[in-house]
Amino acid sequence: MKALIIGNYKSVFAKELQSELAIRGMDIYLLDFETLKLYKDENIVDEGYYRSFDKYRKLPKIHMIYRMYYISKFLRSNFFDVVNIHTARVIYTSILPFLTKQKLVVTVYGSDFYRMGLRARKIQKMLYKKADAITFTNPLTKQGFLDYYQDFKDKSIVCRFGLKTLDFIDKNRNKDRLSIKEHLGYSLDKIIVTCGYNATNGQQHEKIIENIVKLNSKILNKIQFIFPMTYGDNAHKEKIKKMLQEASLDYKVLEDFLFGDDNANIKLCSDVMVNILKTDSFSGSMQEFLYANNIVITGSWLPYELFDQLGVYYHKIDFSEMLADKLIEVLSDLDKEKTMKNVQIIHSLSSWDNNIQSWIDAYEN
Repeated sequence: MKALIIGNYKSVFAKELQSELAIRGMDIYLLDFETLKLYKDENIVDEGYYRSFDKYRKLPKIHMIYRMYYISKFLRSNFFDVVNIHTARVIYTSILPFLTKQKLVVTVYGSDFYRMGLRARKIQKMLYKKADAITFTNPLTKQGFLDYYQDFKDKSIVCRFGLKTLDFIDKNRNKDRLSIKEHLGYSLDKIIVTCGYNATNGQQHEKIIENIVKLNSKILNKIQFIFPMTYGDNAHKEKIKKMLQEASLDYKVLEDFLFGDDNANIKLCSDVMVNILKTDSFSGSMQEFLYANNIVITGSWLPYELFDQLGVYYHKIDFSEMLADKLIEVLSDLDKEKTMKNVQIIHSLSSWDNNIQSWIDAYEN
């Protein structure tokens, strides 16, 4: 079987799915939606469409028209048994005429559905009608989708993404923490609090900063705040960097994209992780921090009921203004936190070995 994923190459989800399917013998390609570079086994195999499209990529408003034109041209010139679209967008309806013989799998991320307006949802229905399978990362998002679109029950399935970083966390779990901190440029003697996991507005970095500056200096002097901004919105990243420069904090902004060991190490060297996204479906990064024994503080408004059902240990706040008080609470006695119980739960839930078969079934059945 020859399959194509259309998604974001910088996203660990699409890239790891490609890798895991390749390990299991599938002829699998990844077309990067942003650049139109074609990847196989992490190697670029075709830059022709990238070179054709690149001169249009930064044109305001009309760049998306050119992007979809070249994606359509690519689909006309290359046959795949399965095309799997990641991050469902209204604009993908423009390529439906070129998906006549291929099986179409549409992967819906939580934000794809929850942040979409009514008009866009109506147009998007054409994409879901065409799809042979619609996948979701958790049952809640699937149910919310089916409550709105009531015609697609038979083709809607839950396919979780595994987290390859879990393997790297296990690999490095017993290494000397101070030497890893030194390698990352972290403080060697302070508590590490990681704030969010990418450079997007949905992470609510402004509210995080507004709350942590309320902490008294005695507490702040014990903490180094880490802001991972290795992908996302550059304008938002620069805005947050400016805010941090004006705040009296010990902080570090991570800007270089992290792979493998380094991606695992920022979880292993962190003590507390703050995750107060506006919306989410099934945060992979949060699970990685949980797996690395972090104390996680997250919003009670986020749909993490599955974590509760499975007994994951973490802290919830009902609104962002509670963050400072919650930090004071958990930092008062880090040793009392029951984070070790999360390791087995997250492994059972999100290792690739426990999740890859559902993707194979979606592609083949």
